[in-house]
Amino acid sequence: MIPVDMPVMLLSYMIYIFSEVFLWLFIAGLIALLVPRSRRYMVARRWRFGLLLMLLAVGTAPYVESTNRLWQDWRAHNPRLEHKEVLGDLVLPAGTRVHLQDLEPFNDLSGDPVPYGMQSLDHADFDRTPGHIMGMPVRRLKLAQGHGFATVETLSAHELAGWKCEPGEIEFDFPFGAHFKFSEWKVDRCTLAPGTVLGGIVWPGAVRVSSNTPGWLAESEERPVKVLGIEMRSLIMILDRPYGEGRWWQGHANQPFDSGPIHYPADIQVSRDRGQMPFSLPPDAQA
Repeated sequence: MIPVDMPVMLLSYMIYIFSEVFLWLFIAGLIALLVPRSRRYMVARRWRFGLLLMLLAVGTAPYVESTNRLWQDWRAHNPRLEHKEVLGDLVLPAGTRVHLQDLEPFNDLSGDPVPYGMQSLDHADFDRTPGHIMGMPVRRLKLAQGHGFATVETLSAHELAGWKCEPGEIEFDFPFGAHFKFSEWKVDRCTLAPGTVLGGIVWPGAVRVSSNTPGWLAESEERPVKVLGIEMRSLIMILDRPYGEGRWWQGHANQPFDSGPIHYPADIQVSRDRGQMPFSLPPDAQA
């Protein structure tokens, strides 16, 4: 553990705070010079106020130096590329804004070297020229290298893992160390267009599908879905394969409904599993 000198830290913090106060006082003094009445008052005492402004200007140095250092550090971690960069399968066009986690080499707690420089890329904004990942034009890329997943914001619809994914965010999983090897990326989540048919049900709102071993999980919370005459919200469904049969689904009734001779209240949980449909009522509800 690195020792921390608390008195020195506290002193540095106090100097920074006072330096910021001096800066605002210095700016207030300059603004006062623009007001005719206060300017005449200050000019009549020019030596006094001149010395005061000079001392305030000197006192702002720590704040200005610290702010400049933070700005330079931000620029170093968030450069805009002047030339095309190639990182494995990832091509970054000139003009791309990137964020780098680490700029200098160092080792982790196990003694293994940690990626730095362009290899530590975790964010890219293709705000001038679209990037291309797996043939898809993309606007933005987010990488969580240590956790093995990435988020790509696409500009057009594409078919991935058997799904027709709409433009927008698509999430991928990848093995450790494969953040620039697209052949090892696997689709984890994407959004399907409103009106998609899954498990014999028409989903009127956008549908999010995500990998759910050993199949896929579909869910929609934007618009109610009508199933067997029951209007339900927060519907989720498990499928064995993309656009395959739904082997299980569950939702909550959005309105009261009748099933045979029984009248059910709203908000109850309705599910279907292996051809059976259990209705789950809260303890205080009656059908």
